[in-house]
Amino acid sequence: MEAVTAIKPLIRVAALSGSLRKTSFNTGLLRAAIDLTKESVPGIQIEYIDISPLPLINTDLEVNGTYPPVVEAFRQKILEADSILFASPEYNFSVSGNFNKRFFLC
Repeated sequence: MEAVTAIKPLIRVAALSGSLRKTSFNTGLLRAAIDLTKESVPGIQIEYIDISPLPLINTDLEVNGTYPPVVEAFRQKILEADSILFASPEYNFSVSGNFNKRFFLC
């Protein structure tokens, strides 16, 4: 009799940093989480998504119900993710304005 091995479903996580600095501590924490997960947590795939190319919210960006390709690609990655992991500098008891304004393009 042949052994049956169960294939665990892959959990896709979108990782977003609320800081745009190249040497951001928040981005560093996300990269550490990605590295640790690759090494020790099977079945989870964390993809870091850079928000810096995204424009700020502007209703003029929407044309016939669609946004520029960079925004649509970001939205698609968020939709495909099973969960979202974010790290952001704290600003007045909330996330940074950079993160807030870009994330709400979704």
